[in-house]
Amino acid sequence: MPPQPTTGDYKIGTAGSKNATRGANGVVRPASGAPEVVGAHHAGLATIDEFLRLLARAVRQFHTYPATSPLCTDAVTVCHKALAAVDGADRLAFRVTPQELLIDETGFGGGTIVEHELVRRLHKARVAGLDIDRAATPRDLSRLCTDVIRCDDHRDETTLAELLAEHGVESVTARMARRPEVLDLGLPPAPLRDLVDRDQQRRSATPASGPVDYLYPPEKGWVRLDPAASFDTVSLVDLAILVNDPGDMAAMLLRLTDDDPAGAIPGELALEQKFADVAMLFSALDGHLARVMFRKLAHAVLAIDSDRRTALLRRTILPGLLDGRAHGAVLRDFPDPDLAESLCLLLELETAAPEVVATALNRLDLDADRRQTVASLVDERLRTGKPLTAGAETSGQSVERFARRLVRVDATPGKSFAEFAAFDLSIDAHTAATIVDVRGAIAATDTTLAQLDCLWRLVRLEPNPGAVTAFLRRALELLGELDGAARWDDLGRVAGKYRHLAQELRDARPDVADAIDAALGRHWTMSRTLALLALHDRDAEGRAIVRRLLDAFGPSLAHGFVALLDDASLQSQTRSLAPLMCDSAALLAPGLLTHLGGRGPLVACAIVRVLGFAGAGYEVAISEQLTSRDEPTVRAALRALARIGSARAAALVAVQIRNGGPSARAAEEALWHFPPAHTTLQIRDLLSRHDFVVQHPEIAVRLIDRASMSGMGDLGGVLADLEGLRFRVWNPELVRVAMKARGLRTR
Repeated sequence: MPPQPTTGDYKIGTAGSKNATRGANGVVRPASGAPEVVGAHHAGLATIDEFLRLLARAVRQFHTYPATSPLCTDAVTVCHKALAAVDGADRLAFRVTPQELLIDETGFGGGTIVEHELVRRLHKARVAGLDIDRAATPRDLSRLCTDVIRCDDHRDETTLAELLAEHGVESVTARMARRPEVLDLGLPPAPLRDLVDRDQQRRSATPASGPVDYLYPPEKGWVRLDPAASFDTVSLVDLAILVNDPGDMAAMLLRLTDDDPAGAIPGELALEQKFADVAMLFSALDGHLARVMFRKLAHAVLAIDSDRRTALLRRTILPGLLDGRAHGAVLRDFPDPDLAESLCLLLELETAAPEVVATALNRLDLDADRRQTVASLVDERLRTGKPLTAGAETSGQSVERFARRLVRVDATPGKSFAEFAAFDLSIDAHTAATIVDVRGAIAATDTTLAQLDCLWRLVRLEPNPGAVTAFLRRALELLGELDGAARWDDLGRVAGKYRHLAQELRDARPDVADAIDAALGRHWTMSRTLALLALHDRDAEGRAIVRRLLDAFGPSLAHGFVALLDDASLQSQTRSLAPLMCDSAALLAPGLLTHLGGRGPLVACAIVRVLGFAGAGYEVAISEQLTSRDEPTVRAALRALARIGSARAAALVAVQIRNGGPSARAAEEALWHFPPAHTTLQIRDLLSRHDFVVQHPEIAVRLIDRASMSGMGDLGGVLADLEGLRFRVWNPELVRVAMKARGLRTR
């Protein structure tokens, strides 16, 4: 068996493609027509190599660490800078080989990290080429790294090109390698070769203008010919002549369509699926040759099983005849009874009057005698209802049993409406009433809500956060209209839809989810937030409306609330803001966290208080404010931890006591507000620390006194250890601690 060609070496010429030269092994080789590659003629090889090395390192970081890791972020940032430093070409187009990347036949990455981390993964994922625009953003490069890793893991059958498109990456293009199909023709007979030569001469006399348009992917298939065949060029039209059988030609075209064909496909089944393409190729031949091929196509169609032939006529051939396409030309070579029987199917296909059959006869352009013969057969068929050919349907088929229906009319310029009268049109009272109702429904449509719903659907489908931002910008304008018109229910309903969409996309497209949250937050300007607060203070109905809006917008409302808290001039108008935030603490807490530490002490104090009402889960964020230089903020943080009352919060307060400092006394007070079990555990831990007692004996004395007054138990072992300090007579404070411990233990 001759050697199989590698991908991209030998390709089948396609209809309308450029010329292809024949290789030494008799397989057609394209001389031109491959996609134009922007190469490295003017780009520095060193900068390209540096970019690929950094890109491979980024892929390794994404494989090792989570995508949100600073190591991954830093790797992508450095890679992006290296891409911007590449000179010359605006777009780098690499060809993927098993060991390296090629650009202008120059290899990169062989034996380096580029081969191990990038090239092997791309080759394993069946990527033939990778195009990277120099305008690619860090997000695009990050998506490229994560998608390459995902393809390497084989978690699904999605290709790298599909993943990049799904994530809205337009600056990076992956050209996937296809599994080639070899169409073996051997040595065609001499008469067929002569026909191909004459048809090629005819086409070369009138060269096609405009860009090359491939009927099938040019890299998908190969045609293998005997070296004795003296063809310089081959196209799909030539292939149709060489094959010389419509069924075999359809089977070849079907193989070019399927990526993984399952065994040999019967010619009849292939012809049913590829009839339109075969007819189009035959119509591109010379007049007499086209008639010969259409005659063979007609015989092939008539040889198909009766039921499947009827389905093919209804689905493809008859609609093509009415539309003036090449599909219907095959009917001219049907015998008269078969042609008349086929035309009668129009009554089922179009549910129209018999005049449609006359229109179809006009489209066939038959001579006068044959037209009269076929028309007589059609009239007999319509009058008697009996089939004209053996094998046609006989089970009570009659024209009257088919319900007539309206069909779409193509109102393109030059369209003749003469055949329009062939259809029955009836507008009864019910139809007229429906038309009136539709007109009223259009007038009553709320365009603002309709546009918001349309934008919501676009945001849900669009993976590119840049395009999503543009959609959300328009959505914010429309939300402003609802807010200005005091349409609170509509505003809350729409905002809730967008918020739920952000939650739905959080895992799959986190950047889009962040864009939605940011947009909802931008809606609440200072003036709108003040109006919302005034509505809350107005009456019970206003408070109910505000509650619904809070549920709809969720954490995004925190942006407007923080802006009010940060403006000292508005304190007289925002007295009810803090209680409102505390009532909705669990809802607002995620949004408030992003503002903690970046504002003034008044804002920090208010946020810490709200986080305390939000409950467990925010202990660490609150404890970070214990190091603040603002004493009210520190006290608010201690009170918030005491309000949470969890074991973790108690441990954080105990750490503040152990460190001493100005806030230690306030931390002591806060510790006694925790549940007794948590307080006892932390007191035991503090008093058991020898270094703490030695450094802060006054705090230890206060803790023992408070434990004595509260009747705290389970301190016996700790107190016994402290009694040994009574011998340190040179340190009266420690002696006092020992005596306090002894007094409490002997009670």
